[in-house]
Amino acid sequence: MTLQEKLEKVLADKPGTFGVAVRHLGTGESAAINGDVLFQTASSCKVAILAALFHEAEKGRLSLETRIRLSKSDLVPGSGVFQYFDIGAEISVKDLATLMIIVSDNLATDKILEMVGKDNVNALTRALGLKNSRIEHTIWELLCAYVGMAPEPKNEARYKELEERLEDPVDRSDSSIFDMDRPNNVSTPEEMNRLLVLLAEGRLVSKAASAAMIDILKKQQFGHRLPYLLPDGATVAHKTGTIGSVVNDVGIVYFPDQSEGFAISVFSRGCETAREAEQTIAELAKTAYDHFAAAKL
Repeated sequence: MTLQEKLEKVLADKPGTFGVAVRHLGTGESAAINGDVLFQTASSCKVAILAALFHEAEKGRLSLETRIRLSKSDLVPGSGVFQYFDIGAEISVKDLATLMIIVSDNLATDKILEMVGKDNVNALTRALGLKNSRIEHTIWELLCAYVGMAPEPKNEARYKELEERLEDPVDRSDSSIFDMDRPNNVSTPEEMNRLLVLLAEGRLVSKAASAAMIDILKKQQFGHRLPYLLPDGATVAHKTGTIGSVVNDVGIVYFPDQSEGFAISVFSRGCETAREAEQTIAELAKTAYDHFAAAKL
């Protein structure tokens, strides 16, 4: 069976809608399902934000060593740890970037977007040929839109209100953030995978910046999607994303000998449970891994 056929077989009886793109970094062998379909990126958009941050640093417009003092106005609920820190803590930009990726910290993400600017993130993705990938919302704005709140004013009371609404088990499948005809944080599996291939090849910003970003992505703390079914010794540099029924994971998988690997981007929507979607993502990654591993024999 071809890689395409194997991936299609995994998804044949799965609920929900999946988009997947896979490319081997050595041979270029590839496959895609719904590769050009727009999906809500959720926190997987943080890969592009990371790239824009390193791009700005490379141009000398900011320093990764600068220390940022956190304030109450910076608070963003949802994933992450900074919301539990004492107000007034000082964090380096590099640490913000690291926690934005490895624990998907929302406060860190919005602080970086404040420094870099959504327009600069989108300018970078356009320059890379990613015509359908864009960031329209900060994480604060995304979460507010998800629960039907206006994003302003941002203050402690609004933070608590948003936090409470996010904990309310109301079905929000009709939220505007899932409408692909509106301005949203979106990408396609093929475009996200193109970004990852550039990263793996050392061509995203620069060779040194690419290596530094991969090092951060390899420290990812959420291993229950792409890496979950892979054998010991495999390394995955990746970023998850979740909101509502959207469950994503995108990354670069390296074989134990580190000599080669593949980029894989999986987006999904409409599964009944996150666990259901996570299992499918893990199966897709294992299928691609086994296919490429067999070719090495």
